[in-house]
Amino acid sequence: MLAISLPPTISVFGYKDSGKTTVVTQIIKHLVEGGRRVLSAKHVGEPTFSLDSPETDSHRHLHAGAEATVIHSEGSTAILLQQPLVNLKQLLGYGITAIPVDVIVLEGFRFWTQKDTHIAKVICIRTVDEIAEFQAETTSPILGQCTLNPEIKSVIRLPDEFPFLLEAVDKWLLTAPSRTVGDNE
Repeated sequence: MLAISLPPTISVFGYKDSGKTTVVTQIIKHLVEGGRRVLSAKHVGEPTFSLDSPETDSHRHLHAGAEATVIHSEGSTAILLQQPLVNLKQLLGYGITAIPVDVIVLEGFRFWTQKDTHIAKVICIRTVDEIAEFQAETTSPILGQCTLNPEIKSVIRLPDEFPFLLEAVDKWLLTAPSRTVGDNE
């Protein structure tokens, strides 16, 4: 992969059913309303999940040996790659070279982003025990921990306290640098 410039990146992670998609969609909506172009990516934890299926023409293209195939309709376009990507930089490199954006918002890439000091984190929790667990495992910057659980009072409670989280996102973006990544990083 050639060296590319990555815009500021926000990773939203947590366990299943912790509110990640709710948080990601609100952050994206907020950023877009503020005039920013957003690239989002979603990690699916199911090892057998595929966007393609054997009965489709695109599957036949890949099975015939194409490195990638583009699926296009009047309403959308998708690119399917023959192999899984090995790291987050490779994934983002494909997205950034395809479409220029101002901010990247990730959902569910915990193990690729949790220790990266260049990526801001929003941690979605379900239980009080998860607060300390994620804090111990996660490197700053952490924009906030949030929950859909109304019984937890010590973190940002959703949806009522979304403005606090969005304020933290805006504040971080004021100083968040872009960074250049490549094979040797």
